[in-house]
Amino acid sequence: MNLRKASLKLLKPMIDKFQRVHEICEILKSIDYPLTVGFSGGKDSSAVVKLLWACARILKTDCPPLKIVYCDTEVENPVIDSHVKKTLRMLQAEANDNGIRISCEVIKPEIHRGFFVRIIGRGYPPPTNSFRWCTKDIRIRPFQLYLGSKNEVPWIAIGTRYGESAQRDRSLKKHEDSSSPSRFIQRQREGNRETRLLTPIIDFGTTDVWDILCEFKEPHAIDVTTLATLYKDGSGECPAIRDFKDKPCSKARFGCWTCTVVRNDKSAENLINSGYDELRPFFTFRSWLAEYRNDPNNRCSSRRNGRKGPGPFTISARHEIYSKIRDLECITNKTIINNIQSEYILYLINIDLSDQKYLASDPSALIGNFPLFSEMNPP
Repeated sequence: MNLRKASLKLLKPMIDKFQRVHEICEILKSIDYPLTVGFSGGKDSSAVVKLLWACARILKTDCPPLKIVYCDTEVENPVIDSHVKKTLRMLQAEANDNGIRISCEVIKPEIHRGFFVRIIGRGYPPPTNSFRWCTKDIRIRPFQLYLGSKNEVPWIAIGTRYGESAQRDRSLKKHEDSSSPSRFIQRQREGNRETRLLTPIIDFGTTDVWDILCEFKEPHAIDVTTLATLYKDGSGECPAIRDFKDKPCSKARFGCWTCTVVRNDKSAENLINSGYDELRPFFTFRSWLAEYRNDPNNRCSSRRNGRKGPGPFTISARHEIYSKIRDLECITNKTIINNIQSEYILYLINIDLSDQKYLASDPSALIGNFPLFSEMNPP
């Protein structure tokens, strides 16, 4: 980028946030159904909540009910997960006190699609770029099921923005609705069901996002100081923020503590280096699991479709992973696999132990010395 282009980029005019509120108000007045807001607790979804709160203050009863939905994958970064759930509790109380029609909900994956149910019960290897099974199972599908359970036209508000990545830009371009009078509305089709997406900050830059977080004081449940600190600590590169008008860090990417898609979980490393020592055991386990996946001795000799090549984890390997998780629970004093999940894991393992095709590819299954599995209660 030459100096002229760089200068023009720096001189890009800031978006009028209050004008944006009025533009979104006009859209909300035409929505006859509750509006679901996808909330991750990050800066973008938090900015969307602040913007919609301002709209609800103006529209009052003309504003559709807002459903703030957080998908708890059950393997979220514990620091972020705690922050999000605290925010939701405070947001619900604040909405109740102010007569704003907001309901906050936490959804989770189905039992049989849970991260460790898949890994230990079915022997799935931890996700890679070429086999990224986790996102759809534990993050996207729960949201789809939630929407499908409602007898109403799905309207979803999300904090997606142009400029975050080339892939994201392509997706946004694909779902543009040329028939819509508003540039903030997109259409997305899943099977026979059409969903309308409200993207109120689609053209925001990072500075615009932080501006709305700092300038819009309500709801107070969205604590911009805590949020900025998490981003600063998670990026490890942030300069001191002298004032909220300064641009805080935004490079941190928070997600599942189990994520093995990335080679190095920089955000987790930076948070640990910033003093979040409670994350260290989780990060250690994640690193161990990534290496354990790559050892061919821990994998069946064929895949479930019968093809030769690294297959599911062996029963012995799954027992080892389960043992490590129980140790991790003792260290962190957190439940990672609950009793219902344990029962379903045992159910799936027993299916494999009674399947001759599976047994032919897993010599370890014939040993039968798996004490922790023996202690499980069958479903």
